[in-house]
Amino acid sequence: MTLERLPELLLRDSAYANAASYTETSCDFSAPEGLKAPLLATLYRARKAAGLNGAMLLIAATSREANTLKRSLQTLLPAATVMELPAWETLPHERLSPSRETTGKRLVTLAALRHKQPQQEMIVVASVRAVLQAISPTAATAEPLLLQPGSDVGALSEFAAQLIALGYERVDMVAKRGQFAVRGGILDIFVPSDKSATRIDFFGDEIDTLRSFAVSDQRSQAELQELAIWPARELLLTPEVQHEAAQLALKTSGKLQEMCSKIAAGISCEGMESLLPQLVPQQFALPQLLPADSFTVVLAPEKVTSRAVSLAQANAEFLAAAWEVAAAGGDAGLAAALGAEHDGEHGADTAATTAAKPPVAGAADDTAGGSTPQNSGLFTLTEVRQLAPTTWHTISPFAVDPAAATDSDATVQIPATQLPAAVGGDPTANLLQLAAAKTAAGYTVVLIAGSAGAAQRAAELVREAELPLETDSELPAAPAAGKIYLVQGELSAGFELPEAKILVIAEAEFFGRSVSDRNLATAKPVRRRQMVDPLALKHGDYVVHDTHGIGKFLELTQLEVPGGNRGEQTTREYLVLEYAASKRGMPADTLYVPTDQLGQLSRYVGADAPTLSKMGGSDWANAKKKARGAVRQIAIELVKLYAARSNAQGFAFSPDTPWQLELEQVFPYVETVDQLQAIADVKRDMESPRPMDRLISGDVGFGKTEIAVRAAFKAVQDNKQVAVLVPTTLLVKQHFETFQERFAGFPVRLRALSRFQTDKEAKEILAGLKSGEVDVVIGTHRLLAKGVAYKDLGLIIIDEEQRFGVEHKESLKDLKHNVDVLSMSATPIPRTLEMAVTGIREMSQLQTAPEDRHPILTYVGQRNDAQIAAAIHREMLRDGQVFYVHNRVSSIHRVAKRIAESVPEARVAVAHGKLSQSELEQVVVDFWERKYDVLVCTTIIETGLDIANANTIIVDGADKYGLSQLHQLRGRVGRSRERAYAYFLYEPERMLTEHAHERLETIATHNELGSGMQVALKDLELRGAGNLLGGEQSGHISGVGFDLYLRMIGEAVDAFKGHEAQEVKELTIELPVDARIPESYLDSERLRLEAYQKLSAAANPNATPDGINLVVEELVDRYGPLPPAVSQLVQLTRLRRLAAEHGVQRLLLVNNELRIEPLELLDSRQMRLRRLYPGAEYRALPQRGATADAPRHHVVTVPLPEGLSGGGRGSSPFARGAKAADQALDGDLVAWVLRVFAALVGEA
Repeated sequence: MTLERLPELLLRDSAYANAASYTETSCDFSAPEGLKAPLLATLYRARKAAGLNGAMLLIAATSREANTLKRSLQTLLPAATVMELPAWETLPHERLSPSRETTGKRLVTLAALRHKQPQQEMIVVASVRAVLQAISPTAATAEPLLLQPGSDVGALSEFAAQLIALGYERVDMVAKRGQFAVRGGILDIFVPSDKSATRIDFFGDEIDTLRSFAVSDQRSQAELQELAIWPARELLLTPEVQHEAAQLALKTSGKLQEMCSKIAAGISCEGMESLLPQLVPQQFALPQLLPADSFTVVLAPEKVTSRAVSLAQANAEFLAAAWEVAAAGGDAGLAAALGAEHDGEHGADTAATTAAKPPVAGAADDTAGGSTPQNSGLFTLTEVRQLAPTTWHTISPFAVDPAAATDSDATVQIPATQLPAAVGGDPTANLLQLAAAKTAAGYTVVLIAGSAGAAQRAAELVREAELPLETDSELPAAPAAGKIYLVQGELSAGFELPEAKILVIAEAEFFGRSVSDRNLATAKPVRRRQMVDPLALKHGDYVVHDTHGIGKFLELTQLEVPGGNRGEQTTREYLVLEYAASKRGMPADTLYVPTDQLGQLSRYVGADAPTLSKMGGSDWANAKKKARGAVRQIAIELVKLYAARSNAQGFAFSPDTPWQLELEQVFPYVETVDQLQAIADVKRDMESPRPMDRLISGDVGFGKTEIAVRAAFKAVQDNKQVAVLVPTTLLVKQHFETFQERFAGFPVRLRALSRFQTDKEAKEILAGLKSGEVDVVIGTHRLLAKGVAYKDLGLIIIDEEQRFGVEHKESLKDLKHNVDVLSMSATPIPRTLEMAVTGIREMSQLQTAPEDRHPILTYVGQRNDAQIAAAIHREMLRDGQVFYVHNRVSSIHRVAKRIAESVPEARVAVAHGKLSQSELEQVVVDFWERKYDVLVCTTIIETGLDIANANTIIVDGADKYGLSQLHQLRGRVGRSRERAYAYFLYEPERMLTEHAHERLETIATHNELGSGMQVALKDLELRGAGNLLGGEQSGHISGVGFDLYLRMIGEAVDAFKGHEAQEVKELTIELPVDARIPESYLDSERLRLEAYQKLSAAANPNATPDGINLVVEELVDRYGPLPPAVSQLVQLTRLRRLAAEHGVQRLLLVNNELRIEPLELLDSRQMRLRRLYPGAEYRALPQRGATADAPRHHVVTVPLPEGLSGGGRGSSPFARGAKAADQALDGDLVAWVLRVFAALVGEA
């Protein structure tokens, strides 16, 4: 049943019907929250019925409110186009660019307004921030470049230049919106407004195909019939803009002058949008871009006006901060550079005054030339009102005073009431009682559910209460009295209209949970972060070669090498490594590693620069031998654990029930690929009779809690109890609310046990655990205390396990006996470590960021009070909160006082470790409950605090923190769809040490989502890896490198478990063929290395059998058909894998003979060899470098056929000296060698 007819139903109320009559006259309405969306739908339909076909502009106080309103209107007006115009995440004068996704949405919305058809229903929802923001002419008039298969775009180089002019960034590989990459005849592009990137395949100058592709794995998906390429920026570098920038560069200095010079040269740069007011004098206000006959509605005008004032103040503060930096001798900001002192001092006052005046109705100005806001880049609310269409409504939750209304504005008060707020108890039960009373009194009750799963559960609960329920697909035109109609849709809140006898209940009230954004069904995961990037090699990096030891990477180079029998040169690509000199005083040795042997290299990770190995010496062999000895003991301990766990008998949980599916369907977000895999892993473990012991590892906010919720619910379905163990009382409260919200409507008895429960409550909870009345308990280490007994414990969930002490872990061991255990940690763990303990402790990695999460904007610089105040103001503008980290208790109150003085309206709290436990917890809980705006605290917030509303963190004295600390602190923000900011500040007069500079540089560089791994690896380098596996191991780790050491552990564990992996010996293949990835096919060195590395990994006998085919598919998909040299490389890769599987160490062409050694053949195979290849020999020869009494190994030699032999080149059918003929001969040679080898070993 849909919600579309609800506004018609509400016309039964006389005041509501009267409100709908104000189609052309401005009016101030008074209505409760839940009635806003239906009233807007009614007003829009009434105007359309009156022949007024313009758009409706809705102005909300915040983007959150705008988004909620948009979703409600989409269900009330399904035929209408409802669009949100997002605001930039940055203020006009911040030197930061808005996100590309925001830019894309804005351009599409503005174009939709411009092209609205007369009969098209269109509504635009925007926050006051978006409405006041000036719009550049290029954004106001932007049109997409439409491409289809068959379109002629001219030369690819010209098309690329066109994309750069549209603000796109050219890269090697597309990973983010606003980027494009060119490889041969293929162009990849990620248009900011699109959900996924697009691959354009050209045939000459024409487009052959358009395909979407995932940035996570770069693989193509569906074919497309059309692509609309919108600009990637709102400020495009037109000749006029470049001229203005050149003039501005003459007046500025420092980084600002550098930015202006780049813009003048036609180069886009980060933060250039901050110069919009100076580079583009004529700008537009949003109302000027509305079609004819449009009207405007302001929601909660009191909040909107207040927001407009605060926005102007924060903007002025950023200007003032720029002045202070300039005065202190820093980089001159915009205010200083542009002589904007007057605006900086008075802009806020002007804006505040004009915004606070009662808006006056007025006709829109002529829009041809745009308008000119103040130098601030923001219009005032009064200017917006004057430029807006004539009709200007407001809807306020407060009662309207008719005496205060202006002559031009009418007032209408709708006597509707909000539903009573649930105080304690079960909100579902309370509202079912209310619905029963109202249906008995002849009311029509409309119950709204946001999804099919929620509707199904709500129907069950209403029927259980034996209430009259209707679930038809449509809400009837004349709903009957005394019935409950279950409708699927979105509404932020319910309401009651007594005169019309209508009661509306929203899902948020019925289930006691907030309505979240469910319109992400088509969301794609962003690029999955690789745990260790083998391509991040740069000059001077240390690497470990399996055979030769620790070397230093110098470069990737191409060399001409002899072509063997054919007497020609072939080109091969090599990694050049530097090794220690073999003798003192001699130059360093150099090793050329063929790119097809990349599998033998790993990156060296250690505390300090290691000593380079000597090639051919015994040092490397001894280091490996010592490390293997140390690893053996670790492996024995791990295998003991594994054996004990394998022999234990646990409980095998049942498959998913219908209720489990219902719970999962009402999850308000789209699960990431990693999340779905982890959930499947957990369920598989739980349904196995072996006790689960799984670790879920992933960055903050990547979805670990939802996995715990589903696991707990699954356990409860089998009448098992669940204990959720967390390290802090605040986490108890947070998890309790999350679980309570997710379990709403299901008969799960959930309790919390921490310091916040009274002794009486604690006793009742403990008794409930013992009797089985409590299904799920969430608590701190109190759950581990003696005397805590469970009737039938089936699952333990441990959050942040590493934060529990030794004594707690001993208690846990007793609890864990034969019980499933699910642990969660935000501490990133290298993939190699994951492999090392696979089978000992199962692990699931969450590496994919949710679609609507943005990287945290990270600023590193000198502390400046004006900038700090501006950052706090900016966060408060969007109803957010701020962490201010100051790690000295002696001066923390002084810092808090300074903040309170500079931002008087901010409510400031202080939290530090010297407060008593109860005081500290109370402050943090109050902050979480939004009783404070700024929490000035020490690093006690480093871990375990999850406050989605806090999206700015300011850390002073950042140079004194360790890298992992900085990463953890930054992880406190950025947990919602809002853009988050992290400021790492140091004292202006303080000299940074080299290590401090490197730490701050690293944290500024790695600001992408899921970057915890890069930070952890860098931290490992700075601090040393010894503390990861114990101090006594650190010497062995530094001797062979962290990566190889962990691989050794994995091999030792496998050996003890009887799954010994096949040892891969060094294999040399020397065939005179051109087998490489030419620059003409792939010009990016980084991407060539990636391709070589993937082929090398696929050649390993322990890799999946179809690995080479998958790599070939990917190469063709991403870069086009394989040229002959790459085809030869692929065939050599197949040969390498086949040879490695049979223990071959050398395969080469010598004197017109193919030589394979060692290769053991059965008698039948020897006979086959001589029958198929006359002249072939099978001989036993001494092993290279072995003693005289060592056993010999067998060598196979096969003469080349005449057409392929070097001596017969002149008589060869390919011997015409043409390159195509050479390539064909190369292909024939490799194919022949493969056939020979397959015939000898019996492979098809």
